[in-house]
Amino acid sequence: MTAEEKETILQCAINTHGVLKQLDMLHEEMGELMTAINKMKRALPDGFVKQFDVIPYPLETTSVDYSLKYFNLCSEVADVRILLSQLERMLCKESIDISEDRKLLRLKDRLSKNTY
Repeated sequence: MTAEEKETILQCAINTHGVLKQLDMLHEEMGELMTAINKMKRALPDGFVKQFDVIPYPLETTSVDYSLKYFNLCSEVADVRILLSQLERMLCKESIDISEDRKLLRLKDRLSKNTY
């Protein structure tokens, strides 16, 4: 899908449903994402170490339960990304970018000091 097609769909959703409805949907989807994250954490394989940089992708030998939780989490991430993309269009992009840069600099500073 092209960037133009995505932009058209996102703006159409905002225009069709309105800002408040889409904010409500984002709130709902974020709750579903939190639930999916918790279920995924409980389903992680034995011996899973916090230091992994990815959640293990399901293989043929992976349990159906784990696979379902993994792909449900992916689906919830997609839902939240779509609604966050809409929210970004409802707000001032420059304000978001300034806040993001400030927070990334703060994170960089914390990481350099190992304060986590």
